Parts: sequence; structure tokens; C-alpha cells
Amino acid sequence: MPGADGVPGATPRVKQSALNLGDLLDKGGQGEVWALADRPDQVFKRYFLPSVNTAALEGLVGFPLRLRPSDQRALQECAAWPAEIVTAKQQAVGFLMRRVPAPFVARTASGKSQLRELQYLLFEPKPLWGDIEPLDAEDRIELVRTFVDLLRVLHRHTVVLGDISMRNILWAPGDPPRLFVLDCDSARFENSASVLPQASTPDWDDPHGPPSGSDLDSDRYKLALLVGRVLSRDAYIRPGHPLRLLPEIEDPIADMVRKSFDRAGGPRGSRPDADEWARALSGRASIALTPPVPRVPVPLLPMAEMDNRGEREIIQLRPFPPGQP
Repeated sequence: MPGADGVPGATPRVKQSALNLGDLLDKGGQGEVWALADRPDQVFKRYFLPSVNTAALEGLVGFPLRLRPSDQRALQECAAWPAEIVTAKQQAVGFLMRRVPAPFVARTASGKSQLRELQYLLFEPKPLWGDIEPLDAEDRIELVRTFVDLLRVLHRHTVVLGDISMRNILWAPGDPPRLFVLDCDSARFENSASVLPQASTPDWDDPHGPPSGSDLDSDRYKLALLVGRVLSRDAYIRPGHPLRLLPEIEDPIADMVRKSFDRAGGPRGSRPDADEWARALSGRASIALTPPVPRVPVPLLPMAEMDNRGEREIIQLRPFPPGQP
């Protein structure tokens, strides 16, 4: 894939001066998000800091090209993944990403536009929410399955998502319900630095996480938080406490989710990974296969001369006497 500078394989880049900025859409602690007048499906995130880890940002932008087509589609459909680096004076100042699709935006009772954040699945509904109607149990299971599948793609390539929380994961009703992950520039490759220091959302932290920040094991703990909280409609439940799932969830799935959730409270390295969560949410337990018993080899005994095969002579049979059959 040619980059913006025309060099095949180069990381896509665009100068900030070439962007036709529209409205300011959002502002956070690390940057602000701008609409693009001539790119309605994309937005520009501009960092506040004068310098960022450009190599880390290049790695994220180039990551989808390493995936098989089905995984590329899953990432593009479910995440605002960095797609193109924006530069000013030859320095990276931000990136372009997919704009939040319309189904993920709701309207509150006051008429205000509001993202359908995951937090609306963790509390009892309120009239002020407007047209935000929480998903039923079946759709909640489908939604967390989608997130589990996305994390399987990332973890297969040792990508740490990092800030998994109720504010940067969106959902949209439908058949099936849809998922959209924000703030993907906080992701990093394991054993590599992130674009900016990784943020952590209160009540979504790993109590046993390393001082250096999130890693794959921390992602697994936060995955347990997401599954348990969405399926129990409890914003604060953690492993180590009884998980009271919604009563409409079928027993085979409920039993396996509880077991996996409890295991997530164990020591680092013992937490269920995304593959194990996929099995738990299917309601099908993994079967421990008994290893086959090795066959005892037949001893090679010394053979006598008559034991060996040799040429056999043709035996001539006597003919029947005349008149007999």
C-alpha cells in the first residue's frame, strides 16, 4: 500500500495543512478530535503534547496490513483504529481515524446527542436516557462475544489494548448488536512503548497490574470485568465477589461465565484468555483429552534359519481318475 509520500509500504501520512477541518467534536486530557469537511467518515485527533512516540504510532497504523482479510474487517468495523499519521513541520501531531458511525449516537430526553457508551448497560435505565434502551440478555451476550473476538485478534499479535472501560466502548442495537472501540491509540505492542503514557480508568484497573502499565494479563483481567459487568448489569462487580448474572442467561453459559470470572481473580498468569472466554460464552466446556497410552514395542528376538521367508516350490496336485468329478 503506497504511503502519502508515494513510497510503497510507507506508513500513510498527511500534512495537517492539507486537512479541511470542520467542527471541534471532543476534547480530552491528551488531545482533541476534529471533524473533516471533505472526509465525512473520518476525524482528526490532534495531540496536545508537542512530541509523541512516532514509531509506536507508525506501528499501530501499519498493524492492520499484517492481518488476514477477515481480521482486518473485524478491526475496521469495531474500532476507531489509527489509519493515517498527521504531521506538521515533519513531526507527528496526531492521526486520522474512523468517525463514530451514526447508530452509536443516541438522543437523550433533552434532545442532546450522546454516545451509546458501555456504561448504559451497567445501570438500571433512567427516563433521562431518552432513546437509549439497554440491550436484553441475549444481545448482551452477542455484544461481549464481539469484544472477545476483537481481543483475540489483538492478543494473537501481542497487541495490548490497555484502557478497557465503560467510557471508550460503544454499542448499537441491531441484529446482531454492534460494537465500536474508541481511544485505540492507547494500544501498544507487548514489550514496546505506547504512543503516549497509557491512561487507566478508575474502577477498571488491574489491582495486580505491573507498575509499567497495562499488559496482556491486565487486558485479560479487564476483559473479565467487561463480561461480568455487562452480563450482571453491575458497574462495580469484581472477581472475588459473587457474580449475580441476569436471570435470562441460560444455565450452561451462566455456569461457565461464573467459573471464568472467579478464575480472573487468581494470580497473574492464571487468568482466562480471550479464547477461554469465547468457549465460556458459547456454553461449551473444553474437554480434557486423555493422552493415548504408548504402545509397547514388540521385542526383536533372534530368528532361526527356518523362521525366515524364502522361495516356495510349486506343489503339483494329482489329477482326478477318469470318471470322477
